[in-house]
Amino acid sequence: MSMGGPQPQQFSTGAVPHGAPNPSFQQQPQHQQSQTGEVMPVSIAQNIQCPPLYMRMTMNAVGNSTNLINKSGIPFGVVIHPLAEPQTKEDKIPVVNFGVSGIVRCRRCRGYINPFVSFVDGGRRWRCNLCGLTNDVPQDYFSPIDTNGRRFDMDQRPELSRGCVEFIAPSEYMVRPPQPPSYIFVIDVGHYSLQSGMFYTVIETIKRTLDFFPGSPRTRIGFITFDTSIHFYNLKSTLSTPQMLVVSDIDDVFLPLPDDMLVNLADSRTVIEALLNKFPAMFPQSQTVESVAGVAMKAAFEMMKNIGGKIMLFASALPSQGVGKLKNREDMKLIGTDKETSLLNPESNWYKEFSLDCSRQQVSVDCFLTPQQFIDVATLGSMSQFTGGQVYFYPSFKAQFDGERMSRDLQRDITRETGFEAVMRVRMSKGLKAQAHFGNFFIRSTDLLALPNIDSDKAFGVQLALAESTVTTKYASFQCALLYTTSSGERRIRVFTQCLPVTNQLVDLFKSADVDAVTTLTAKMAVEKALTHKLSDAREALVNKCLEILTVYKTDLAPSSNNTSLMLPETLKLFPLYILGLIKSIVLKAATDVRPDERSYYIMQCRILPTYLTIPFLYARMYGLHNLPAEAGLPGPNGLTVLPPLLNVNSEKLERNGIFLLEDGQQMWIWIAKGASPELISELFGVPSLDGVDTSTLTLPILENSLSARVQAILNEIRRQRSTWLQPSIAREGEPREIKFFSFLIEDRSKSVHSYYEFLVNLHQRIQAKVMKK
Repeated sequence: MSMGGPQPQQFSTGAVPHGAPNPSFQQQPQHQQSQTGEVMPVSIAQNIQCPPLYMRMTMNAVGNSTNLINKSGIPFGVVIHPLAEPQTKEDKIPVVNFGVSGIVRCRRCRGYINPFVSFVDGGRRWRCNLCGLTNDVPQDYFSPIDTNGRRFDMDQRPELSRGCVEFIAPSEYMVRPPQPPSYIFVIDVGHYSLQSGMFYTVIETIKRTLDFFPGSPRTRIGFITFDTSIHFYNLKSTLSTPQMLVVSDIDDVFLPLPDDMLVNLADSRTVIEALLNKFPAMFPQSQTVESVAGVAMKAAFEMMKNIGGKIMLFASALPSQGVGKLKNREDMKLIGTDKETSLLNPESNWYKEFSLDCSRQQVSVDCFLTPQQFIDVATLGSMSQFTGGQVYFYPSFKAQFDGERMSRDLQRDITRETGFEAVMRVRMSKGLKAQAHFGNFFIRSTDLLALPNIDSDKAFGVQLALAESTVTTKYASFQCALLYTTSSGERRIRVFTQCLPVTNQLVDLFKSADVDAVTTLTAKMAVEKALTHKLSDAREALVNKCLEILTVYKTDLAPSSNNTSLMLPETLKLFPLYILGLIKSIVLKAATDVRPDERSYYIMQCRILPTYLTIPFLYARMYGLHNLPAEAGLPGPNGLTVLPPLLNVNSEKLERNGIFLLEDGQQMWIWIAKGASPELISELFGVPSLDGVDTSTLTLPILENSLSARVQAILNEIRRQRSTWLQPSIAREGEPREIKFFSFLIEDRSKSVHSYYEFLVNLHQRIQAKVMKK
């Protein structure tokens, strides 16, 4: 019996749809329309909701009672990706300038004017769709309305015709004038950094990126290097050569030249380039394995605290001296036990307290970690978690293998769209509330997220709930507002608004469910449960969530169905598959071979990933490279490279003569079957045979033949869709390395977890047992 699903098709989200792996698992037919009898307002029917690229609800209807929402079992919330890169013309956000008159907002709830407000009294007043208060329309904003209550100028005003808009903020939205984008690079120059080539990779990347730093000509830049001492650099523009200043007293670090170490990039360009060129000779070799990373970070904060910006830490060793010193607490005996969670939470409060100081002064922290052994990602990463930053992790880093990936990631980090000095708040209609927030931020008040830094690769989850037992309105609105400073120094307010029908029908909640958003929010919630409880508790909660949703669907919406069939809701048919992927992922899987640093890193990734990256992370994409269709690897009608057909990720799809590409947005693998033809191997790898070749050092070269060119185009198209640079690792059939490749085939049975087929069978049996008890 085949355990794989039917042949996959393309979904708009990039997901591979999986039906049941056995005829006894059936899809329930579409239900009849909602019986609420409510009619959507014209504005909702005109499809002017905020695009899901930016704001994605788990259900596109709101249950009118807590009991109804709880009964569905479907997580109620939203995934927000504020600075997502536009994919279509419709995704581009219009900019509105209200000028001196000021932005039109509700005087009670402070919600922003949007397409779902209603105008009354001939257009002289408007009713807030969030709190219901009627506000006066400013005189210079007045427009008559037609018999349907529609303003005559609505189509000419983006804030009234688009669910996403960006306002230019007037001066009252600024605590101080917008500060220039500022970057301090804090770089380890100890033994491991120099030996692995990390230091030289960072320096060369910064040199290549100087012309592309955002915010020119206002951008500021500075450098600190460290081993067991702190090295500052005088980069004053009038100098003919940079000056190095060494502070050896790590117990009382001071800034020797506080005004000349964080300098204007344009003015000091010559001095900065001279420093970057001199760096390799300044640190030719070192036997120092100790690190004062915490001291260096504190010094960087002192340099930046009056202006704000980004501290970028590059560390290869565990901080072992001075403030913030850590001990090696990697205890392999705890891995796979209930005590493993202790290794996934920060050891030292110093880093959290430091990050809160940074947050208050609008300083974010990005960590590039390149360890040869334990570096305590859980503790160091907390600096990024509470400041809106990001962690990058390259274990056992070697520049010849990992240098390009790190370089590309660093370039993207510097050049991607970034907002500074940001705060974000989600408002919603009366009777609703935000119950929990997920992502990298610090909560300044009950619902205000402090974000010293926000960029195009970060998303947030918000779990919602009813503030009262019922919602009495016909529609519920949700509005996210992000106040930030652009790299060019403009203060902006990006506003997303959606308006959803309120229903008293369970069927409406299921029909309107968005499986990708449900999965993404569920993953973020599971991560937090794993950190506050146990990994096993998180895994069990995920299975119970599947049972809860499918049981209520079976008993309430498909009661007359065949009892031998597992009924999968049409909108949520992929949910069990994605949950299985999360249980088997490196984030949560029960294993004794997953090191704490590695698991901590992926937990941090899961916390910030947007929907379009969460889904492939849980269910990897696999393609056959040995039998490419004629159009694969060539430009399609839209100008983008056509990818090969997606394959179900199970071992039954691995042909004996095949070469397969697999990626999950974080890693990329190429698996080569023993029977792969020598011609294919020659065209792809430039060698007649892989016999005796160490695949751990094998790369995929760029060769002058058609197949190589097409495969390279496919790789680059996948990289274009991802936020991190993917460098393929190679594994041959029968080699130990293929274990890593096979770990992504989640439809297969693993040591401790069911296959997808067995998982569905188990769910069905447990649902049947529940139904029989009733």
